[in-house]
Amino acid sequence: MFNNHFIKVVLLSSLLVPSLSAQELVVGYDGFYNRIKNSKKEQYVNTKIGVFLNNSQTGKHCQIENAFINFEGEITDVEVAADSELLLPFSKQLRDDKAQLHVNVTDSASCDLAFQIMTTENNTAEYSTLTLVKQIEEFDLFLGNMAGYFGRMNLPATVGVQFIFDETVDAYTTSGNLFKSGKQISLSQDEIIRDKIAGIKFSKQPLRIVPLTEI
Repeated sequence: MFNNHFIKVVLLSSLLVPSLSAQELVVGYDGFYNRIKNSKKEQYVNTKIGVFLNNSQTGKHCQIENAFINFEGEITDVEVAADSELLLPFSKQLRDDKAQLHVNVTDSASCDLAFQIMTTENNTAEYSTLTLVKQIEEFDLFLGNMAGYFGRMNLPATVGVQFIFDETVDAYTTSGNLFKSGKQISLSQDEIIRDKIAGIKFSKQPLRIVPLTEI
């Protein structure tokens, strides 16, 4: 079986993530900075940690009204992507200043802070096998380094990638054969080898590309 779940906070060690129940989350920026910094290493070409708020009851992304970082009244607006990702700035100054992230949502249920390893770029609808294999290897390296020496021993292997869409799409191999349909389409290295897939193309660009791991 495979899993593409949001990365559990235990893998990210010391960051405290309170639930949002009063329509506003306020949390220190410094914990985010340290994790963003990890994805800035030269060995990672196209991998980052995405920051999201998930509804504690439905598991879906919370509806974010606005988000900003505040330091002694100085406001830095935080952009919210189409897939509800919080696009936080990478600023050593904000970290040193102990600035705080404020997020206002419209959900009535509580919202939990969640992190997901994902590609930095996904601005195309067609991917070669070479590109995907390199991405799978990079995801695996990223997960291993993030988990640390002891965590790595219990870390599931990265076996492929999963493409996330906002609606059902069709996926075709570059030879023109229908591969799969759905809002979440997975492709493992075993499938690439077994079906001799040279590449994959979709009817639209994905919202996100995330690791596919063994459970």
